[in-house]
Amino acid sequence: MNSTEFAEALLNSLSFASILILTALGLSITFGVMRVINMAHGEMLMLGAYTAYLVEEPQAIPVLVRNLGNLLGMDWRTEFGLGLSLFVAIPLAFVRVAFVGYIMEVGLIRFLYGRPLDTLLATWGVSLILQQAVLLLFEADLKPVHLPRVLEGTWEVGGIPISVYRVFIVFVTLLCLLAVYLWFYRTSFGLKIRAVTQNRSMASALGISTRRVDALTFAFASGLAGVAGCIFGHLYTVKYNMGGDYVLEAFMVVILVGMGQLTGSVAGGALIGTGEGFIEKLLVNASMAKVVTLLVVIAIIMIRPSGLFHAKERYND
Repeated sequence: MNSTEFAEALLNSLSFASILILTALGLSITFGVMRVINMAHGEMLMLGAYTAYLVEEPQAIPVLVRNLGNLLGMDWRTEFGLGLSLFVAIPLAFVRVAFVGYIMEVGLIRFLYGRPLDTLLATWGVSLILQQAVLLLFEADLKPVHLPRVLEGTWEVGGIPISVYRVFIVFVTLLCLLAVYLWFYRTSFGLKIRAVTQNRSMASALGISTRRVDALTFAFASGLAGVAGCIFGHLYTVKYNMGGDYVLEAFMVVILVGMGQLTGSVAGGALIGTGEGFIEKLLVNASMAKVVTLLVVIAIIMIRPSGLFHAKERYND
């Protein structure tokens, strides 16, 4: 592998790792605060991608209106399309998917706390419902989403081509990580989240609304997945079952570093994302790269079942 191939592999790996970090971070937040494993988290990523498709592509709303009319037995047609930019789609994806996550927590998950198996099955059912709803409204074909001109092309650095959009992905991820840090460690609500994480019953006794913390935290974690889906849709294509393809690797990250470890999720996402990218470059086979990565994760879990960054817990008698 020469220097050019190494630089390309590194940048590709970092962009994939960035998306993996955002997805895994949402999973880690929901488990760390609520002890909920959200099987519909991949569909939050998918909804973020379709938000970008709706906002940016002029033909998206006509497709939605036509299919919605067909479901109701009516002939609806429109030529209206938004045709906005990715820079508008990213915050809209966060808000829209966060709202869906909020409704999920308030309408379903809130009634299943303390019942992990029921929560697992319920969120899995929600993921199937969301997949089929999107399939009916947007059909099964792949949806291309086009980049703004400013993010197209490459930069030449030392004779090495660097994709502008892949650098943008890393930049967006860093901004999201900064937002997570500021929200958790520099706001009063972040203090309440950490209090609920450490001792839910004591936080409730001190007057903290644990229900409000749960709902807003779940919404925020879902919004992060929406942002990941939005930027991921521009890297490849948008499809109704894309969430399941990538949330499994996000689960691998969370399990590898220890459930509920935010800092560990960032490190684990970077480790798995870059490692898989380089293995794929060496083996020239994406499937084998995933297999090798999975085997390495299994080996680490066998040695450290609680994860690489598992924190010691204190129990009160």
